[in-house]
Amino acid sequence: MTAAWPAPDPNTAAWSADEIAAGPVDDLNVTDSDTPDWPTADNRLERGYRRLLLAYPRRHRRRHGTEVVTTLLEMAAPGQRRPRLGEALHLIVSGLRLRFRLPAGRPLMAVAALLTALTVGGFGAAAGSWLGARTFADLPDEAGMARLTQQAGGDDPIYFLYSSSSWTADTAHSSSQADGTWDADQVRERFAADGWSVSGFTPITGMSGTVDGSGSPVEVPLHGKRFTAESSGLIVNVTGWNPAENSAVDLPSHVSFYAMPKQTTVLLPLVVVGTAVGLLAGWLLAAAGAYRMTAAPPGRRHAAAALCGAALVALALPAVALYGNVMRVFRDGNAKDGPPLTVHSAFTPGEYYPFGPQWLVLGLTVAGLVVAVAATLAARPAEQPPQPTVVPG
Repeated sequence: MTAAWPAPDPNTAAWSADEIAAGPVDDLNVTDSDTPDWPTADNRLERGYRRLLLAYPRRHRRRHGTEVVTTLLEMAAPGQRRPRLGEALHLIVSGLRLRFRLPAGRPLMAVAALLTALTVGGFGAAAGSWLGARTFADLPDEAGMARLTQQAGGDDPIYFLYSSSSWTADTAHSSSQADGTWDADQVRERFAADGWSVSGFTPITGMSGTVDGSGSPVEVPLHGKRFTAESSGLIVNVTGWNPAENSAVDLPSHVSFYAMPKQTTVLLPLVVVGTAVGLLAGWLLAAAGAYRMTAAPPGRRHAAAALCGAALVALALPAVALYGNVMRVFRDGNAKDGPPLTVHSAFTPGEYYPFGPQWLVLGLTVAGLVVAVAATLAARPAEQPPQPTVVPG
């Protein structure tokens, strides 16, 4: 319910909603003693204003939130139950502008904010890539690999394995001897009959080293064919070899294949969105941390600054690896005859860099995040005065 409103005070009415939302209202200290006849406003209107003030940083809400809300309530029209659209938009835009603002006169904080934004942007690209990879087709399990081996004209698999890479999505490989002479046409027709979309043949030649009956080494010429089959987002590259006719040594035919997912159309857009969100989030985190550090006592402030620098150093190599994968994804896309390139695969242990252990990227990422959390804890601000009481009524 809204009680009768007294005539507006000309000194107070001179304040517009824009002036109140744009910044601190230091000269307007509204307390119970100053306003004994404060009007009673609809609680829904007050809650609406407080929800809109969530766009502002916590430090600003704690210091000026109550006086802004009380002044906005005083300026509200009798019977008003929710914030007007113009007020809402202005509060949101002004709050976001304050969230992106850095402390003035501190150029090192601006440099740190830029580096933080770039670093988090790389991790955002990895998050978008990971989400995009969730739309890839699943690799066949062991039973599925055995079925594909028989479909490709092989006997019992000699081996099959799943391989991972620091640049691409995972793949599954199988190798086995063929049941008799490997018939490429028959195998290709078998895949087509099962609903696979098959490509044409690519002739291949090679050599195989073995020993003859006397134990002497001998090379046997090989010839074969390769084709690709695709179904339900899964691609299988099939390769079969037969020894040359009239070869000195009788070798069995051999067939192998590797299965990989096909890159979906959502991968690249998700990488772009993830990078953009990461850049914005990184700057917001840096801005919030900068104000947190300025409010901390000198000892904790210096410790937090040192830890922030250490975190950025630790995360530098992982960020470079992630942006390197971003460049590969957009430059090469789904590499021909190879698995799709991804960004988040940089975290997969492997020889991404020619130095350090295989878990270097992942290890530095974990270490950097731990140090970043320590920096946040070290930048704990000093005790702040309590927020003024809520509007009377």
